[in-house]
Amino acid sequence: MRTDADKWDAKYRKHRDSAADADPFLVKWSHMLRGGRGLDLACGRGGNSIYLARLGYWVDAVDISLQALRQLSAQAKELNSSVGCVAADLDYWPIPVAAYDLVVVFYFFAPERTSDLAASLRPGGLLFYVTYNVHHKSEQPEFNEAYLVSHHGLAPYFGSLHIVLDEPIGGDSGNISSLIARKP
Repeated sequence: MRTDADKWDAKYRKHRDSAADADPFLVKWSHMLRGGRGLDLACGRGGNSIYLARLGYWVDAVDISLQALRQLSAQAKELNSSVGCVAADLDYWPIPVAAYDLVVVFYFFAPERTSDLAASLRPGGLLFYVTYNVHHKSEQPEFNEAYLVSHHGLAPYFGSLHIVLDEPIGGDSGNISSLIARKP
């Protein structure tokens, strides 16, 4: 039986010859970013991590795929970027408390980890979160519903944070939910 790590390693092996880009949502709202310590959770090949390092963040890039992290590490070294790679199963990785000025999560949703994400922020820290919602089933019917946000979006999971931007239904197909929140 294939593990999650095996599945993601196989996916990222196919893309080893190209650099990953930052997500357009992160780039669009980058005027809010001030540098500091950042966490890129489920970072994949690290397009967001490299981008944040260029903006002055020291980034902890966490993913289950060693293949993706190898690619990210090589790119970070080549660009002399401040990115540290952590291989971990995100269902169990102990997210540090009050450690980050910025947390970014793109296309990974584990509702049981949302309180840990909020707790990982320092006062004034920002959370950028973009993931698929229930409308994604019309795009990919086989997608596991447990990993989809409801039509209410991400805001209900982050009641302890000040919501700066909440887009429960976005993207060209209405299948993406986006959130920016700040820890008081």
